[in-house]
Amino acid sequence: MADFAALVFDLGGVIVPHDNDVLYRVLAARCRPASPPETVAAAARDPRYEQGKLPISHLHERLRQEAGYAAGWDEFCAQWCCHLGIDVAMLDYVERLAAARRVLIFSNTNREHWDHLVRLSHGRLGGLEAHLSYEMGDAKPALSAFRLLADRAAIDPARSLFIDDKPENVAGARQAGFAAEVFTDQASFERYLAAAEGDGPSRQ
Repeated sequence: MADFAALVFDLGGVIVPHDNDVLYRVLAARCRPASPPETVAAAARDPRYEQGKLPISHLHERLRQEAGYAAGWDEFCAQWCCHLGIDVAMLDYVERLAAARRVLIFSNTNREHWDHLVRLSHGRLGGLEAHLSYEMGDAKPALSAFRLLADRAAIDPARSLFIDDKPENVAGARQAGFAAEVFTDQASFERYLAAAEGDGPSRQ
């Protein structure tokens, strides 16, 4: 039976539904015809953006120079965030958990996406303890990122549960000593947590 002192949640695919293909198509539509969504995706996936080593304004200018992106900064920011949503039921659940125990957000993200999501959630995400890759200078699934999280948050990985929709991030967390589970949906996670902590039937 587990006794988790901290629950660490990813954002994208857990609390925040998103469709990156939509993002790339929307941005590509404002580029010259010879720049397909794959070209935009290759630029946007540069890890330096989510590590905070380059600002998103650099990506905007990069697309303008390399792909003929035609929109100014304000329109770019709106398009950059067009694929993001909030799973209100999941956010409700995470907030209920946070009222009774230590809950953290650990997300690979950038300032523009985070600020947009805080606004989209009417400030609710901003009320949670958040550790964000662009502020930390490191990103999942790197072992160093999980170690940095443990140090910054002063949590014991052995008594912490990490939840993420990407198996590679879960594997990185486990390598760093965290208990970790792949998130598929809210109902399945609620059943898992209840069983793991002895409040439900044992997992098979």
